[in-house]
Amino acid sequence: MKKSVWLHTILFATLTTVQGEEIDPAGEFESLLDNVSEIATKKSLNVDYLPSVVTVIEAQTFHDAGIQTVAEALDMLPGIQMQLSPMGYTITTVRGLKNPNAYLSDKIKILIDGVAINNEISGSSNFYMDFPIQLVEKIEVLRGPGSTIYGAGAFYGTVNIITRLGNGIGENQLYLGTGSYRYRTAGANLNGSAGEWKFHSDGYYKHNSKALDFEDQEQQTEEGMNDWSVGFKASNGGFAFLTRLKQSTYGNFYSFEEELDPIPERDQEHSNTYFFSQLSYTKAFDGYQLETKAGFSHRELDVKANIYSIPDTAARFDVVDVDMQEGFYYREHSHEQNLEAEAVLTLPKMKSNDILVGIGARQAKVTRDEFYSSVENAITQNWDAILNHPDYFDFRYNYLKEPAFWYAPTTALLKEHRRRVAYAYAQDLIALNDDVDLILGLRADDYSDFGLQLNKRAGLVYRASDRAIFKLLYGSAFRAPTFIEAYQNGHINFRAGDENILPEKTDTYEAVAIYQPSFNHKFSLNLFYSKLKNVIDLEEINRIDADEPGVTDVANYLTILEQYQDVFRGYQNFKERYSRGVEFEYFFRTPMEHTLYFNATYLDTQYTIPPEPGELPIDQSMPDISKVMLKAMYVYRPTQTLSFGTAWRYFSETTATKLTWVDSDATCDPVHIVDQTVTYKPSPSGELRLTVKNLFDADVRQPSYYYDTDGGVQREGRNYYLSYIHTF
Repeated sequence: MKKSVWLHTILFATLTTVQGEEIDPAGEFESLLDNVSEIATKKSLNVDYLPSVVTVIEAQTFHDAGIQTVAEALDMLPGIQMQLSPMGYTITTVRGLKNPNAYLSDKIKILIDGVAINNEISGSSNFYMDFPIQLVEKIEVLRGPGSTIYGAGAFYGTVNIITRLGNGIGENQLYLGTGSYRYRTAGANLNGSAGEWKFHSDGYYKHNSKALDFEDQEQQTEEGMNDWSVGFKASNGGFAFLTRLKQSTYGNFYSFEEELDPIPERDQEHSNTYFFSQLSYTKAFDGYQLETKAGFSHRELDVKANIYSIPDTAARFDVVDVDMQEGFYYREHSHEQNLEAEAVLTLPKMKSNDILVGIGARQAKVTRDEFYSSVENAITQNWDAILNHPDYFDFRYNYLKEPAFWYAPTTALLKEHRRRVAYAYAQDLIALNDDVDLILGLRADDYSDFGLQLNKRAGLVYRASDRAIFKLLYGSAFRAPTFIEAYQNGHINFRAGDENILPEKTDTYEAVAIYQPSFNHKFSLNLFYSKLKNVIDLEEINRIDADEPGVTDVANYLTILEQYQDVFRGYQNFKERYSRGVEFEYFFRTPMEHTLYFNATYLDTQYTIPPEPGELPIDQSMPDISKVMLKAMYVYRPTQTLSFGTAWRYFSETTATKLTWVDSDATCDPVHIVDQTVTYKPSPSGELRLTVKNLFDADVRQPSYYYDTDGGVQREGRNYYLSYIHTF
């Protein structure tokens, strides 16, 4: 009760101190209302005029409100809920669309300074979510489909992280920070020039030793982190070279299945290394503008994970008289390379038509693919003895329960290692008159393994007055199956891919109203409806029925397995699902004192639980998400040297699952999370900032994997960050 009173007191004070002031349009104040973005059309337009739903907030506002990373920034936006997998991978859920137990694919497109972070193996860009806000200039978020411009993966949303380096900010800065869990960080932006050349560089390093208590267990989570990145940009006229290397290593949080550290004798961690370089050249001639670019990226994933303890694993192998004393652990080590080239031509404006066309090609190739499982290794070393043991069919890992592994044992993760894509797109932004714009777009992607994919968009923007804008939008998008979903080999405790699986698609319809009564205030309301087709999700019918005649004939097991190959799948297509909801945003800002951003979201998203053997699918609202989300950032600057920032998030109770075998209370309770920040500038070049996260020490929970923990798994209580930034 006391926390609730304090919370409402702060919110009341926040709202009552916001007083309207008229601003001088000719002054130096750069309003959020005048933000310009290219994310929706690749043309620089005021975000209110864009034929899409785009939110752009400057990183300085995020930072003054206590936001530390890109993930935290996204969590403050409408329709987005950031969650964690048990291994600590960040899951970006947009508009309630997720697959609760198939967490590898984010189903959004992440770009760094306009460069797509490609990952065909798992489809995830979670390894960029810890990028520090200190090096970011702004983040543009396009909610809804973006495949006509950005291709596969721009499915539920597209996020462009624009760094200070990428935006060509010439100001040098150095920052240092410390905080809870022995957190330490340092970073810098450095800039220079030589003749016509301009150079920009950045870099940072972060470390902590985070460990959280887990329920009633004596053990703690393993969340220690080492994360760093360096970036460089050189530009001269229309020529630009951009490159970045990032590496992060984390402990495995709650371990593979929330048993914390089943084998303390063995290390467990996951490491991601990502490198990209891009050359681009822009040339204007006779009213045309041609932009060409070529890029290369390399990703390395190294995972060491423990699944079951030595005693548990030994007991399972005792059934077939095999002395197994290693426990169940695995290691995955893979390298992926992407090559891409693209040319975008903007034609001279012809009457009311503003036309843009693009062509490109990309190749993804897995150059290293290693998988090791201690259980699979023990089986292959004792193959004949296990098969011929009289108690074989009581063995936990027999071929009835793990048919895909027994059919084709291998130390590779994938069956296929290459994908080629060629694409072309066209977009026409048509000014029907002074008040109405129409956009039409079409894109074709030809995949070497999935054939031709077509996507289209149409949008109408009506400027009814200087204060009111209305939009009607339609867009389609697709997501190609990842290599894991399509080509993963069958491994024990891992699903087998299905080469016949189809790309999933969506059609989204949106109606937007924007009202701006003055320079200080802006309101935005968005209604959306998305229909999903061929949704990729789990396939639970992946074991052989032991009651079928002859299946217990060990001597003919390979023949039997060949007859049952169609049950090896770990993924399937569901015919259709839908998501619908309402998003509301409010901006308030004055030249000096006040900045307020508030948003509210209501979601109604359908989900179909994949059936267990012998059962029917279950339709329900999407489990593990909050249907109602309220978020606000308020920054008050009483003087030029002092500011107070508050960030507030409310998530309603997560939707319960209807899985038949779940008998615990697996929902996460509603929660208010308040962060408080004080920023003091002792000099024009210095900035000291203290942030207290989760000020009221709320009980923050995340959905539990396979619902093993009542009320979800616990996250951080109250903690703090202290930093100093020096500009020069």
